[in-house]
Amino acid sequence: MERTRNVDIKNKRGITFIELLVVIAIIGIIASVVLPSLNSARDKAREAHAKAQLRNVRTAIASLEDDTGKWPNGCQPATVSNPEIALDASDAGIKQQPTVGDNGTGCIWTSEDIANWKGPYIETPVDPWGNSYWFDPDYYPYKNCATISDEPETVAVLSFGPNGAGINAYDCDDIFLKIQ
Repeated sequence: MERTRNVDIKNKRGITFIELLVVIAIIGIIASVVLPSLNSARDKAREAHAKAQLRNVRTAIASLEDDTGKWPNGCQPATVSNPEIALDASDAGIKQQPTVGDNGTGCIWTSEDIANWKGPYIETPVDPWGNSYWFDPDYYPYKNCATISDEPETVAVLSFGPNGAGINAYDCDDIFLKIQ
């Protein structure tokens, strides 16, 4: 009888340290395969969110133009070539009412423009990476991108993308939407 008890005790032992290490290694391998795909999905979601916000920004600019007859910065539509402006700046006229004055290169907010302003047209024009969206009437898509051919100059609203490279330092990760 005593001999049977010893055999039963030996058969009921727990997992060994080596077995535990093997299970942990397998979990680690699975995690190393899954995490990069999660990061990729997160990046694609940010890009999709930026594109959706850019459509809202384009609508806000159209509303500003309908009300005031001006583009951001107080510029006449399709006449000024170089008044890039961050859309969360006060002179943009998108987020808050601009002030009367000359903003350079022929862009002027008049008292009549201000009287016709019915904004704010959008609450927070900031991209998923925490940077301002920009209005650029002479944007060159993919200008500094070796993998995609340049496109002709266009009027666009844009995000500088994940790297946040600024105005006139355009590159492949810019996310833009043409206005016209």
